[in-house]
Amino acid sequence: MSLALCMMHQVVLAGGFKIGLQGQRQIGMGHTGIGLAQDAATIYFNPAGMSFVDNQISVGVSGIIPRVQFLDANTNLITNAENQFFTPFSLYANYHLKNTPLNVGLGVYTPFGSGVKYPTDWSGRFVLTSINLTNVFLQPSISWKLNDNLSVGGGFVYSLGHVDLNRQIPLSSNGGQVEASGNLEGAASGLGYNLGVYFKTGKVFSGGLTYHSRVDMKVDNGNAVFNNIPAAAASSFPNTTFTTELPLPGEVGLGTAFRINEDLTLALDLNYTFWNSFKSLGFDYADNTDRLTDEASPRNYENAWAARGGLQWDASNRTTIRAGLFYDQTPVQDAFVNPELPDNNKIGAAFGFSYWLEDRLSLDVSLLYEDVAKRQTLNTETQLHGTYRTKVMIPGVGVNYLFGKKIKKRTNRMN
Repeated sequence: MSLALCMMHQVVLAGGFKIGLQGQRQIGMGHTGIGLAQDAATIYFNPAGMSFVDNQISVGVSGIIPRVQFLDANTNLITNAENQFFTPFSLYANYHLKNTPLNVGLGVYTPFGSGVKYPTDWSGRFVLTSINLTNVFLQPSISWKLNDNLSVGGGFVYSLGHVDLNRQIPLSSNGGQVEASGNLEGAASGLGYNLGVYFKTGKVFSGGLTYHSRVDMKVDNGNAVFNNIPAAAASSFPNTTFTTELPLPGEVGLGTAFRINEDLTLALDLNYTFWNSFKSLGFDYADNTDRLTDEASPRNYENAWAARGGLQWDASNRTTIRAGLFYDQTPVQDAFVNPELPDNNKIGAAFGFSYWLEDRLSLDVSLLYEDVAKRQTLNTETQLHGTYRTKVMIPGVGVNYLFGKKIKKRTNRMN
């Protein structure tokens, strides 16, 4: 198996897990929003909901603070990944075209991306020492209000991404052991779409169905750079380029919301993600050697589902309080768990609130805690054997500005 192939797999896995941080109000309710259109973030959750949202701009940012620990099964040594801080963001704008049944909007958000950094002397350093992945979706969208209770919508997605990955390489020189290093860095882009249907019955019940298409991220002319290579092995590790295509999976979602009383709303979402698009991956390197060859490797991901629920309470004319829970099933089988993102089934709890600073401007705050179940695994490709434990804390903040006609402050309820 080629060294670069093993390295590139880490990139794919890191890009394969969606970040559920696409709206501050929605995060506070367990990241529900398919069947509850309450601000411009519905552009991501269900573009059809734009027809039931006022003209507005929503901006938000979250801070991901992961804590990753690995217990080596062979040595019983515990490795803690270095503390890092990541900031996925979102920006949405929704506008009703006068004298038409149409709304238009734009979403700019980061659905994939994170990173992890281990000490350079840890037991898995020949698999991974660090990875940093960023990804941005641009989604112009439109919705059509068929009547007072039903709308349809959709958006075109253009995706941009970048990855930077490092690992150590064990080599020999003059009878001694040398640890060289390798770096893979590249930019990717892809196209997709987002479709939705949204309906409501008065001010009591609403629901929606949405579909996010698969997005194939293509990397052209990525750079593979090797450092501290002994002279005897230099010809086997040339600095070169590579191309590959990374599929980001499609997803279908169903959501509902029910207004329990004048001040309390319940939202429920169910998501099903088609992770089985990760059957295998192939890579094409511009320069091949005995250690750097074009190969394909099986991944065999499985489709997975997630269940989410949240409550929203209008505490006063200026304050809305939120709370939520979710369960997210992993698509990764035991034999393919890797240190760049040691995934497993996870549960999470969320809290949030909005405070209206004035009639058109609100401050939105969220806090999400995610507990990834402890996972003991032996990776059949890298032979890294041990137990992973991951916990994540994610604070977030955003602002929402309504423009156009004067609107009452308590706009968080179902319209």
